[in-house]
Amino acid sequence: MPQECIETLSFSQIDRQQKLQELQDTNWDFIVIGAGINGAGVALEAVYRGLSVAILDQYDFAFGTSSRSTKLLHGGFRYLAQKEFGLVREATTERNWLRDRGLPHLTRPTRFLYPILDGGTLGDLDLPKSWSYRTMRLGLFLYDLLSGFKSFKRGKGMKNVDAIKELEPLFDNSRTKAAVMWFDSNIDDARMVIETLKEAVWKGIALPMSYVRVSGFTHDSKGQINGVKAIDLHNSTTKEIQIRGKVIVNTTGVWADELLALNGESTEKILRPTKGVHLVFHRKDFPINDTFALNSIDDRRFFFAIRRNEWVLVGTTDTDYSGDPTECICTREDADYLRNTIRILFPDANIGDEVIQGTYAGLRPLVAEIRKTESDVSRKHTVLERDDGLYSLLGGKLTTFRKMAEDLFINHIKKRSQHHRLPKFSGKKNLTKIAYAITLSKKDWQSLPEVVNSALHPHILHHLYQQYGRGGLTILRELQRNPKLEARLLEDPAYPVEVAPWIIAELEYIIRHEAPLHLVDVLCRRMEVCWLVRPEYQGHIAVIAADRMGRILGWSKKTIQQEINNYLQYVRKNSFFFDGEIPIPSR
Repeated sequence: MPQECIETLSFSQIDRQQKLQELQDTNWDFIVIGAGINGAGVALEAVYRGLSVAILDQYDFAFGTSSRSTKLLHGGFRYLAQKEFGLVREATTERNWLRDRGLPHLTRPTRFLYPILDGGTLGDLDLPKSWSYRTMRLGLFLYDLLSGFKSFKRGKGMKNVDAIKELEPLFDNSRTKAAVMWFDSNIDDARMVIETLKEAVWKGIALPMSYVRVSGFTHDSKGQINGVKAIDLHNSTTKEIQIRGKVIVNTTGVWADELLALNGESTEKILRPTKGVHLVFHRKDFPINDTFALNSIDDRRFFFAIRRNEWVLVGTTDTDYSGDPTECICTREDADYLRNTIRILFPDANIGDEVIQGTYAGLRPLVAEIRKTESDVSRKHTVLERDDGLYSLLGGKLTTFRKMAEDLFINHIKKRSQHHRLPKFSGKKNLTKIAYAITLSKKDWQSLPEVVNSALHPHILHHLYQQYGRGGLTILRELQRNPKLEARLLEDPAYPVEVAPWIIAELEYIIRHEAPLHLVDVLCRRMEVCWLVRPEYQGHIAVIAADRMGRILGWSKKTIQQEINNYLQYVRKNSFFFDGEIPIPSR
């Protein structure tokens, strides 16, 4: 691949047929099935160890859990109560690397506040007591200790109730005894997947392909797996193609049991998916300054109210789920569970149906543990090797994706590399603990001439840096050639620039450099627009985005209209709070 610069990496669906042929013509060292964060992490680990890798997903990259998490890059403070000290140590270490070196532009340090409240009654409700101040102070010390005292700032306790009220005026502190604070980070989870895949493509021989469904496996004369059968879901035919690979890795998350059952192999269920839902509000309606860690008044489970720029994300629930993963949505019952506690602790917050911007639901692919509640199931990962050589990387946390992939290579595949006839590769640790080529510091960004000389609104410039890193420079350079592309995707008094910073040039960058195949890929997983804007405004956005995407990918008018319809149907399905039809402007 020509070594130009990472921000101009061509990664699109324009040459899809050529890439499908390359899939079939190459004998890959690795085939990774599932392009969420675990699959992306395995791909990056492979290329940094000099191995070739194909990454396949039956849907879009980050389609499942990896775009529907609580979007926290954290050590897991609450796992201290479960004595998961090793997991907290591992997660905080990985968090620190991503925040300081790996993807600093995408990682957003966030202060967490946990109010310590008296119990009591409220009507018919018995309000739960919080963890004690003493217990929480011990937790702060352990959290900082396990992170090597390298959190963004040290945790601290506060007993001055007036000072707590000054920090968070919206919070009702009438039952507050004290509070503790610690620092973690939030992140755009799907963008971390995309940037990890792009880093793999940039660094070595890697070919990620979305909308390619694995339909079966192939085996050699000794019964060992040596490839997959697959179907291009973008093609109207159902003709199977064969892809050869020395090592096959299952990273399909909540679809892992389904994949393991192909060819009639395994039928025993390994996973215990749990459902987590999230609500999104504008900060003007729910004006908090920090991220709150809260105990539900219904069952004392932990959930968060997270400030993300000028939005507030509330979630998550944690309940067992056994249905179709693609049909997992936030219901009114789910939302009310979260709002019950918010209404008591933030009585002046405006969180009615009329101001919800969007909702989404995701599934955690937890490895089943007998006789444990949903919240108590461990977030540790598991690596399984089937008799025919198929590896499965299961469970784990978003934050520890790199460490999970490293474990797969060093502690499992490396020990059997001769059996797999792999080229000799390094067994060193931390090979992928690198600064991604796409990233740069905020100081460097602010000094670049493209930024200094830009007339864009400061909120848009900050957005371009935060979401795209060096890719933001490509967007700014394109604007120099075509200033018309600086038009915002949504111009409306209800959506000022701080909550709707997206511009047309951003769309073009995504289509050419981030391989979306459908409109929903762009607006849900590359930009998060689908749950940051209310349904009644989505028709306008969909028309602009689909026209632009169709122009670049060569869609017919019929295809453009179908893409708009499919996207709006998805928005409608995920919007229990909205009654009526989504208006579509004439074109």
